Amino acid sequence: MFKKSIFLIIILIVFSISLKAQEDSSMTNSRTRLRKAIKEKLMEKLNIDGATADKVIKLSNEQRKIISEYAKEKRQTIKYIEDNPDAGDIMAKINGLLEIDDKINKSRKDFLEELKTILTPKQIAQSIIFQKNLRKLFLKENRKER
Repeated sequence: MFKKSIFLIIILIVFSISLKAQEDSSMTNSRTRLRKAIKEKLMEKLNIDGATADKVIKLSNEQRKIISEYAKEKRQTIKYIEDNPDAGDIMAKINGLLEIDDKINKSRKDFLEELKTILTPKQIAQSIIFQKNLRKLFLKENRKER
């Protein structure tokens, strides 16, 4: 009886690991297909080649990571202000929020300057619209999934 129980547990563990591996593989394939579709749509909308699309996507991803870090820092600072309104360093924290906003704006300007080296003004405008619509689509899809 004990051996049968152990055997059954081992089978269940192997089965669950197998399912997880399939799920992870499916997610990786989905992401790959999504990235490819985004690249193709970007190439179509901006009338650019694959290498240029790769550069734009790389710059956009780097920009998103930078802004995400600043947003995280900003949330933490706001949380500190919320939790400690009487703290002695509260004005420094408030000024820190303004500095974070300045960093975000500088990062956006730098991103735009980088885009100017590879895209025309019209393509930059189209890229901005494309990214805005893509974000809206992802938000809409996330809401549906919830």
